[in-house]
Amino acid sequence: MRRGGSSVPTAGGRGRGTLRSVDESLYTLAGGERQLHRLAEAFYERVLVDPLLRPLFRDPAEDHAERLTLWLSELLGGPALHTEARGGFAVMAAAHHRLGITEEQRQRWVDHMRAACAEVGLSDEFMRRFRPYLDGGSTFALRVSH
Repeated sequence: MRRGGSSVPTAGGRGRGTLRSVDESLYTLAGGERQLHRLAEAFYERVLVDPLLRPLFRDPAEDHAERLTLWLSELLGGPALHTEARGGFAVMAAAHHRLGITEEQRQRWVDHMRAACAEVGLSDEFMRRFRPYLDGGSTFALRVSH
């Protein structure tokens, strides 16, 4: 895989889309799966009480933090945890289908993710390199939600 750039969906096993990261070092820079799980927990502590974002989550009992950990681990160059456990890119895209995400909700999501990154002590270098993933991923979610 190449370094630099962004993530792209690729064809995976049994016809399911998988995710291939083209920036493998962000997983390591973040501190691996354990730190990404801390990030996901801090993020959802914010999101699930935000009146603007809370309506997007159908079942608050679901382990959203675990799902986000799997996704981020794979997206940022770690093991293919999301693909192995949940089925890859197509599953993530389908989860956002028909949510009707607004631009205001997209931006709030990004703001909460950036605040959670700071809360768990992720570096400025990580944030600089993670920002395109936040912007691109949240814009994709907005588009597939309509």
